[in-house]
Amino acid sequence: MDQPKNNPFFDFNWRNFEEFFGGKLPVPPVGKGDSASWIEEYVQNVLKQALPTVNLATVKQRTYHTELFDTHNNVIVKVHIPDKTQARKVRVMLSSNQIRLEGTPDDTAQTIRLSSLVVPSSCKAVYRNGVLQLHMRKLVNDNLFHEVDVRFP
Repeated sequence: MDQPKNNPFFDFNWRNFEEFFGGKLPVPPVGKGDSASWIEEYVQNVLKQALPTVNLATVKQRTYHTELFDTHNNVIVKVHIPDKTQARKVRVMLSSNQIRLEGTPDDTAQTIRLSSLVVPSSCKAVYRNGVLQLHMRKLVNDNLFHEVDVRFP
């Protein structure tokens, strides 16, 4: 065992230390060898006491869950909106590379980036069984060269 003179914690005032940190510090269990599992248990208990529990039922959903599918000719986006009355309030805006949903539960716009460029006027949308489904035709990128007329004044 360490001599009191060689032990740096011999003259340490643990009571003041515990009062400063607001409670008793754990004592490592005797007989478990070098196992540090007690530290994990202690940290988990401290976190449970320090962090408030979150009730997911009371948390307001900020954005809608979305799924994006890419086919050869189309882009399909599914927006999960379980409440039909809320779905009626949503305004869908579409550009060639993104969808903007206005009228979300927290009154902000949700933006969904598309994987491909689409023709906005080709969009067909239907709400069925809690899902708003949008079908858009991809913008054809044929990579054909077009001759440009050059003017010489």
